[in-house]
Amino acid sequence: MNQKRCKWCLDLFTPIRRNMVLTKFCTASCELDFAEKNPVSPKKPKPKKPKTAAWLKINKLWPLFSLHQKLVHSSDGEWCQCYTCDKPIKIGTTNCQGGHCLSKAVYKNLYFDERATRPQCYYCNVNLGGMHYDFCEKLKQEIGVDEFNEMKAREKDIVKRNAEWYLEKIKYYKNQNEIIHKIKTNH
Repeated sequence: MNQKRCKWCLDLFTPIRRNMVLTKFCTASCELDFAEKNPVSPKKPKPKKPKTAAWLKINKLWPLFSLHQKLVHSSDGEWCQCYTCDKPIKIGTTNCQGGHCLSKAVYKNLYFDERATRPQCYYCNVNLGGMHYDFCEKLKQEIGVDEFNEMKAREKDIVKRNAEWYLEKIKYYKNQNEIIHKIKTNH
């Protein structure tokens, strides 16, 4: 193996392998002397980057908004019914999801529209693609055709929401969820 110079005393030595790393000092005393004279400075904490609007939308607001819709459409705060198949679903499980009457990819304005979102079971929301036709027909009966058409007509509106908007809505839905949960569970 090639000889190297000691990082402390600069003498030539043959490095040995310790845990997959080659030694940089000829002796343990050189390594200790080097460590005493060159203390390791503590790493400065990296400043936290502000959360982006997209991150807040998916990771913070959507879970709160979805829970809000489930609590609103629950009689006891623990169970609700799938909007499209009427199956009972337990809130907080992967089977209980927030479904949209129309695709939120196409109708971006409906993402956080309380009129357009209802609890759905996993089977209806994922396996059956949201059952949009049945969902829409039931929703038209519930909120009225005029209200449904007004909601749907807003699909072309351009909506650009910033992080402050999401933070404000996160605060609002946290508060609303606590209030609704206390009322529904009588606590």
